[in-house]
Amino acid sequence: MSPRDPSAARKGPLIAIAEYLPARSLQVALRLLPRRGALAIGRWLGLIAWALDSRHRKVALENLSACLPEAAADPAVAARIARRCFAHFGAVAVDCLLLPSRRISDVEDLAVWKGLEHLKAAHLKGKGVLVTSGHLGNWEIVALLQGWAGWPMAMVTRPLDNPLLERLLARGRIASGNAIIHKRKAVRKVLRALRDGWCIALVIDQDFPEADRVFVDFFGRAASAAPTLGLIALRTGAPVVPVMSRLLPDGRYEIEYLPALQARGSGDREADVIDIMSRCTALLEQTIRSHPEQWLWMHRRFKTRPRATGPTIPGRPDAAGKSPEEASECPQQDAAPSSSIGTAR
Repeated sequence: MSPRDPSAARKGPLIAIAEYLPARSLQVALRLLPRRGALAIGRWLGLIAWALDSRHRKVALENLSACLPEAAADPAVAARIARRCFAHFGAVAVDCLLLPSRRISDVEDLAVWKGLEHLKAAHLKGKGVLVTSGHLGNWEIVALLQGWAGWPMAMVTRPLDNPLLERLLARGRIASGNAIIHKRKAVRKVLRALRDGWCIALVIDQDFPEADRVFVDFFGRAASAAPTLGLIALRTGAPVVPVMSRLLPDGRYEIEYLPALQARGSGDREADVIDIMSRCTALLEQTIRSHPEQWLWMHRRFKTRPRATGPTIPGRPDAAGKSPEEASECPQQDAAPSSSIGTAR
């Protein structure tokens, strides 16, 4: 789905309740199970989605064939990765439902930390930290656990169309001391949070069709992206720390922080924005290639194509005359695997 005004598609009360009750009932039932059992049910639900959801299955297979040589060479390989991808995000959906029931005592059972020293060093610079990721592994659990580790996040999100499901998810998101910043008119709140030393969570791997987009290389193809991460990094000097997660066979998540990046500040704002976002995207691509079954292939990442005039960022002539603050309203982070750290858009 493309970014849009969250008020434009709010679900009516009957539809909202009809969607909420099964999710809430499943949440209650899952709490009665050991986590391994709950994840197994999630994978099973994901495989049902693989079998029934022909539209997203087709998108996943097309993306895999376009991006991975091994998938392009053998349709059976593409189908195997896509099927595992659906199963993985079924498990992620279950873990997201269970976020409100997690406690700080669960951290050791949920996380294997790598590179935490990079986040610590970035935080000590006193400018806040821009923590960037993609829809890989489980971005929501990264935010939850990072809050308990002592570096709470302000998560930039687009509210779900269903307000009941939004409240259900929000309870888990803020359980470890995190905050939620809704997408519209979020820039001032983000800048204030950085000044106060917060980490700001931004995901950068979803199609962004709005006029202020930039294009970065992703698997050898031009992919549109919101320029927010680059613009804020340039404006504030805040370090950018990429974080990657993956679900391990034992049910824990490996959460890896990479060395901090800085915007170049060369004086060419457009080039500098594209540079920092390209570097972050390249690191994400590298991790996806290692664990392709844990990235959201069913999203139409390459839907928006470049214009002949090339990429734009806010403040340039074809950005509709908007100021940076107006044109770069923060891209959304998805609130659930099928639609939170995790959808940016």
